[in-house]
Amino acid sequence: MLRLWRKLKYAGADGFYESDIRRAICVGVNTMCVCIFLLNLFSGLIFFLISGKAGILAGAYAEGFLMLAIVALNFRRQYVLANILFYFVINLATFYFGAILGPDAGVQSMFLFILGLIFFVFDSTASRIICVLITLCLLSLLEIEYQHPFIQAIKFTPNVSLLIRSVVYLVIISLVLLIFYLYKKNVLRFHTRSREAEASRDAGENLNNLKNNFFQHISHDIRGAYFGVGSIVAVIHDRVSSSHTVTPQLADSLLLASQNYKYMLNHFLEFSKFKMGTVDEINDELIDAAAELKQIVQFNQYLAEEKNIRVDIDQQDGFPPIVLTDRLKISRIFYNIFVNALKFSPPDSRIRVYFGREDSVWIIRVSDQGKGFQPDQLAHIFQPYATSKSPENPEGIGLGLYITNYLTNILGGRIDIASDPDTGTAVELRFPLRDNDA
Repeated sequence: MLRLWRKLKYAGADGFYESDIRRAICVGVNTMCVCIFLLNLFSGLIFFLISGKAGILAGAYAEGFLMLAIVALNFRRQYVLANILFYFVINLATFYFGAILGPDAGVQSMFLFILGLIFFVFDSTASRIICVLITLCLLSLLEIEYQHPFIQAIKFTPNVSLLIRSVVYLVIISLVLLIFYLYKKNVLRFHTRSREAEASRDAGENLNNLKNNFFQHISHDIRGAYFGVGSIVAVIHDRVSSSHTVTPQLADSLLLASQNYKYMLNHFLEFSKFKMGTVDEINDELIDAAAELKQIVQFNQYLAEEKNIRVDIDQQDGFPPIVLTDRLKISRIFYNIFVNALKFSPPDSRIRVYFGREDSVWIIRVSDQGKGFQPDQLAHIFQPYATSKSPENPEGIGLGLYITNYLTNILGGRIDIASDPDTGTAVELRFPLRDNDA
């Protein structure tokens, strides 16, 4: 019996994936069909024994075997036809029994079950609205039948009428409880699993975005550092190819460029110690910010010498000797700003690096004498890929200022850019001092 029950319950369910809502509906419809078949098998017999009317028994058994036919349709994977037939058989059976048993039997309550059935079987709003309207029309038609009978109702004695009404209520309550149970077990559980799967998928996508963000940031910095080494190696290659001597100055530049490249690689290795995708995490430590940033200036001195650019460092007396900040992030911020200034500054110009303090804020400012930005460029300067390759920046991909602004915001700082095409650009970074700063 148990094997037969499972076979009927899961008839046609193998046509769907476990996660498909249609599988839950198929199993639910099969379950209701088998239960209604059994209910009609016994309640129809009870009604027949009470009333002696064969019409009740015939109607009950006809509905019961139609329920088995619906299971057979699901088994043949005619799911839509099975659902529609199930809905119409229940409606027509309700109308038929309501008419022949009369208004005192209370069959009208069966429409509560039908409304629940509509929301269980049909998932689109349009189909639900249509089915509700059809059911309301049948309910209205049944009320008209009670007022102006066109189907002759069976007459019962008061005691028999009470007994029939009690059985009808028992059947309807059983069906309503069944639809609630199936809705909770199949539909709500499916939606819960769907939400969990969606949350898991979103978490995976967020992690993937974080990883992409991480590699995007790191690859930009390493790409910039490698460009310096590659350019000097290319110059050395050209000189050797043309039998020219490699000057000590060029060798020093290559050493500085290599140190800068090594510095950025160490950043990458240090950064990768943390869990992948934790670009947004702040890892505070007490550092000598001026010394850390001056080292970046020194490592990039070869770029300045190549273009005969003078770099002046102006450290205000009030600049804090030690600050609490994320060393990796503040270094990357300054690196992007300073290297940009070197790239876009014309030969024989000057760059001024300023370290200062105003009340509870410490300041870094980098000013150059480059061609600057046009006003329309400033409006979207911090957007990714806002800038493009140029003679001054042949390897540029438009992420430097975007990354700089992103990291500055993470550290609670602010970045301001003042630029004029005739006089150059000044980038000012302002970061809050903390109570535990020295």
